Amino acid sequence: MDELEGWYRRRSYAHFDCPISESQAKKLVTNPTRVSRHAFWPVILNPQKLLSIKNENGRRVWKAKIRPIVFAAHSDAHIYAYYAKCMGRLLEDRYSKCGGEYVLAYRRFVPPRCNVHFALEAFEEIKAQDSCDVVAIDVEGFFDALDHEHLKAAWADLLGEDKLPDDHYAVFRACTRGAAVTVPVLRDLFGGEVRRRAGKVGQAICEPKDFRALVKPHLRSRHNLVWEVKKKPAPAYLKGKPAGIPQGLPISAVLANLYMYDADLAIQESIRSLGGTYRRYSDDILLVVPKGCGAAAESAVQTELGKVKLQVNPGKTVRCRFLRTTEGALRSLALDPHFKEQNLSPISYLGFTFDGRDLRVRDSTIARFMIKAKRAIERARIAAFENSDRQLKKRQLYARLTSLGYGAAYGNGVYVQADNILPKGAPRLGFFKYLKLADRITDSEAVRTQIRQLESQVFREIDQAEKSVKKRRGVA
Repeated sequence: MDELEGWYRRRSYAHFDCPISESQAKKLVTNPTRVSRHAFWPVILNPQKLLSIKNENGRRVWKAKIRPIVFAAHSDAHIYAYYAKCMGRLLEDRYSKCGGEYVLAYRRFVPPRCNVHFALEAFEEIKAQDSCDVVAIDVEGFFDALDHEHLKAAWADLLGEDKLPDDHYAVFRACTRGAAVTVPVLRDLFGGEVRRRAGKVGQAICEPKDFRALVKPHLRSRHNLVWEVKKKPAPAYLKGKPAGIPQGLPISAVLANLYMYDADLAIQESIRSLGGTYRRYSDDILLVVPKGCGAAAESAVQTELGKVKLQVNPGKTVRCRFLRTTEGALRSLALDPHFKEQNLSPISYLGFTFDGRDLRVRDSTIARFMIKAKRAIERARIAAFENSDRQLKKRQLYARLTSLGYGAAYGNGVYVQADNILPKGAPRLGFFKYLKLADRITDSEAVRTQIRQLESQVFREIDQAEKSVKKRRGVA
């Protein structure tokens, strides 16, 4: 394996090992013998809750979803990153030969593109037609359901080998058969808190002797732990076999695209034969086909996914038909599972919705932000009470939760300093930076209206919190 660039990144989090320098990491990752003999650490699994809104019988219902995100030890992460670079380059060579423009996630495009560009391109394609069927499909489980034997065969085929070389096999084993422990368990083991950052000196979470005595007895199979954390049984079609790869490893994205390579090719050909287009962004699939071809397109996807031992999540499949009215306007009708036309309903893709006229940020995305914003404002209000402050500390709230950013909240020009150096204590630029990006790319008046309305709501929440603080302190 020849030397690659851009794989090394010093990670700030604490793990069971200490961070290592680039020269140390290079000696490790470029030596296949050392990699093949490397003892990979267990991954740490940090459950993350995501909220979404579902429409059930005309009512909006919140649904919670747990994503089992992992992070690897420092030495392990460097190996994953290096091998991901190598395999990613080989996979991109394949895409360049067969035309892999339909695979959108986890790739670098020139010029750079993101989910906003991909959503806009899909909606522009729909807008250019007089009528079409659009089907949005979600792959069940995906990362957590990838078949290990299929992945191993695809991996060896990418390398042009009959079987995996020893170093690649070691990486494969670590990705598929590793042990894990959750952050909540670590907190319990270490008295309610666990080190989160390695710090300047590069400290580990614990000493090796403490790892052996305290952590090792609580290690679990990552496969079993994932479904336990997700609070649901593993799908029946897995037949009790270990499956999946961890979400969050530097190599996970490349492996996911590699796993889907043959299926992507077959689906692309099937949809093209119908006169339509196929797009896949991770586990989100979008089909745009001529009117009346939606059922055939959906069936083709189900067939090809079945060949690679994956299944569609039927509860998340959305079917729409776009029709041009006599006045020339485009409208979107929901379709039932038998592709019978229902009521007016937009199509949703990559965080945006389109109804034939307006492109908007999805309502659930806005709602999730407001939940986080209200929590942040409430924490600031409680902190003001506990610290006996006479007024709410608003600067970080403005920077983080509104379009003011660092320019107005922290002084003009702060954010555009060399290397984007931020003032101490400044929060990360957040959701409004993303909304501004969406506005700039889509040039959608509906998105601009959403931004104005959302910002007004945030300012009202901050104002009410400040009034509460002043009232309690007796300030006029």
